Amino acid sequence: MERPPSILLIIVEHTGQMSIGPHSPCQTPHLDRLSERGVRFERCYTTNPICSPARASLMTGLYPSAHGMWDCAHTQRKEWLDVPAGRFTHFASLLRDAGWRTAYFGKWHVEQTGRLEDFGWSEYDCSVQHCRLEATDSRKIVVKTDGYRDFLLAGIDRSSRAPRHPAFDAGISFLRRTSSAGEPFFCVVSTVEPHDPYIAPAEYVSRYDIRRFPLPASLRDACADKPEVVRRMQKVFADLTDDDWRFLRACYCGTLSFIDGEVGRILACLEETGRLDDTLVIFTSDHGDMLGGHGLATKGVGTPYEEVLNIPMIVAGPGVRKGVEETASLVSILDLGPTILDLCRLAPLSSAHGRSFRQILEGRHNPDQWQDAYAEFFGQRFMYTQRIVWHRNWKYVFSPGGIDELYDLSEDPHERRNLASDPAHREPLLSMCGRMWKKMKQIGDMSLFNSHYAVLRTAPAGPLAAEEESDR
Repeated sequence: MERPPSILLIIVEHTGQMSIGPHSPCQTPHLDRLSERGVRFERCYTTNPICSPARASLMTGLYPSAHGMWDCAHTQRKEWLDVPAGRFTHFASLLRDAGWRTAYFGKWHVEQTGRLEDFGWSEYDCSVQHCRLEATDSRKIVVKTDGYRDFLLAGIDRSSRAPRHPAFDAGISFLRRTSSAGEPFFCVVSTVEPHDPYIAPAEYVSRYDIRRFPLPASLRDACADKPEVVRRMQKVFADLTDDDWRFLRACYCGTLSFIDGEVGRILACLEETGRLDDTLVIFTSDHGDMLGGHGLATKGVGTPYEEVLNIPMIVAGPGVRKGVEETASLVSILDLGPTILDLCRLAPLSSAHGRSFRQILEGRHNPDQWQDAYAEFFGQRFMYTQRIVWHRNWKYVFSPGGIDELYDLSEDPHERRNLASDPAHREPLLSMCGRMWKKMKQIGDMSLFNSHYAVLRTAPAGPLAAEEESDR
């Protein structure tokens, strides 16, 4: 009988596909080698631009409007925000019940109790999420705003110690303890890094020429055709010079290069213990980071853009094609749980909105069936809503309290020209709007779908457009 695969899932923060893709300025040799062993998706999308909603989607296979984790778990009281045990099935619990030894090390932020045993994890330690780097160099990027505490954005740690990330240490310890056991394992290593502040170990940032570090094409865009909240957020970073942005971006990439080195360390452990060939290794992130795109840093408010929503997804291991850059198919973070269960020959998550992309990994798929993606945003503490729809190269952002956005990503990958108000693009606008309503209805987002009341009619076309889109 064929031995079931084990799974090593590495989840990082604030990492967009642009940061590890083939044309990224960040140096990630170990992730590049992992991609050579498997499939790297160019167009994987998160469901939400902040951590907790996206992570809850990963674990449940549901959109945030269904699982209810609409803000970061630590920012709201439980009465407003929680996903208690038993409300939804986490795919890890199905693996544990089927005999996989499950372990989780690092950042959780999926719900508020921190009792991971209630969600399918036999062993866990969430205290190891940080590496605790400090900006000891005199050069730092600090944002100053009247009435707010100073905010450290970037710096360099010049301590003499060679850093090791405690989440990877814990994962490696687990792998060594379980390598000889007959049972398969499911191990998650989850880091806060490269979350802001971007504090890079000196030995890693020294690999970059800061003075010549590339800047994003949209850095100095005025964003006059975007929602007013984007221009408000731009003011937060308006005093940063081009050299400041270069330093910030180099520190970010230095931090990511450090994490890449830790990926190499845990992959070496798998190889040393003889488990590399029978282990599915997956690398992804909950969301990306603007890193200067449209003059913004970090993520969340005012950032429905590719830098934040387009995330990495690398899958390598038994049964997966090797050396494939998958550019034609759109997948989502909420597809990952169903895919893992499928690759392990287990029953699917019955309530999941996501679907298995196993056929893509094996090269048996029809690309025409993988041309759509969808995301939601609830404004964090500001509580405003957005819905984001992708179909092929088109992208539509519904912002009922602001300005809708429409982009042809094949012609405008940096989202610099909003076509939503252009009469020449009325047809794709209405089509994408219809796709949005259709998706809302499919996933049960009925609060927004049932918005026929007079003052709620802010979309280019209303919910009935879902029926028209179905007839196309």
